[in-house]
Amino acid sequence: MRRSLLCLSLSLALVAGCSGELTGYVLEQAWGQLRIMNQRQPIRELVRRRDLRLDWRTKLQLVLLVRDYAHEEIGLRRTAAYTYFYDTRGRTLAYNLSACPKDSLRPRLWRFPVVGALPYLGFFDRADGLARQRELDARGLDTYLRPVPAFSSLGWFADPVYSPLLDDDIPRLLDVVIHETTHTTVFLRGQVAFNESLAVFVGNQGTLNLLARLYGPGSVEVRAYADRLAQRRRFSRLVSELYRRLDQLYSSPLPRAEKLRRRGRLFAQAQERYRQIYPDPEQQGTFGTRPLNNAVLLSYGRYNQGIEFHRRVYQRLGRNLRRMVALYKLAQQFDDPIGYVARVTGVRQRVKQRM
Repeated sequence: MRRSLLCLSLSLALVAGCSGELTGYVLEQAWGQLRIMNQRQPIRELVRRRDLRLDWRTKLQLVLLVRDYAHEEIGLRRTAAYTYFYDTRGRTLAYNLSACPKDSLRPRLWRFPVVGALPYLGFFDRADGLARQRELDARGLDTYLRPVPAFSSLGWFADPVYSPLLDDDIPRLLDVVIHETTHTTVFLRGQVAFNESLAVFVGNQGTLNLLARLYGPGSVEVRAYADRLAQRRRFSRLVSELYRRLDQLYSSPLPRAEKLRRRGRLFAQAQERYRQIYPDPEQQGTFGTRPLNNAVLLSYGRYNQGIEFHRRVYQRLGRNLRRMVALYKLAQQFDDPIGYVARVTGVRQRVKQRM
């Protein structure tokens, strides 16, 4: 039992793409993970049930298909992940909390064995996350508590498909499975931005390639998803530019009060550009609908800032996703994996991938 709790504790360092903290916090969250493990159901048994919703049956069968595709075509590690299903019964799966000073882009870090330094904590109980958020707010930090639809235990456990994903569209479902499976294949200790931006790119491109196989290269489904990715690339550039301008502002000799005033103007300009990229209110996330702060920006930045680098590597490798994944797997052996990839491919890293 003690060893099981240790494994659970380590897996919780990965909530939402990866978070946690030892001591009592981890033990509290471990019970949430234990509940999931005990209540998950094998997908192959579930799809044979006559009372299962037809759309859920179709999507669960697609999950099994994309698992095979990710391993055989992309070269991602095969584990027992996504051979199970867990019904959250309408509840949010988990919450991710991050924090950052108001005049700096250096996030609050929590350091742990195995996964290294992490810029966020994960909670299964929203009340626990809110309580920790209030503590950080009281210290004068920017904070961001967000819901989490899925997370990877990096192969420690057979992560299930969570019911909210079955109510999302098919491209989103495929993307999440490939994204989280990328984490079990390439994961660098203490390199959160590298891990997340790589998983985003592989998930996006792998989904586009699979949709082309399922529906045809010129299909409506492929064109719609390609348009979605084009919007994401524009948003990634917006995030990178905002990072650059805020970094210059915070490192300037201006008084703190003036920095905070000017950052408010930069945030407002960024949100206006965001709404131009996503004019449909139903497509807009928290970046455009709630007040921005450094913690919110850092959260989005981890997933977006390195995408252009990965895209250029992919192009340099002949648009072959399997070759790209193989290179990144090899790069894990080096002290500077991003630098190694850059040297091998000749792609210059233009943006520093922050935590």
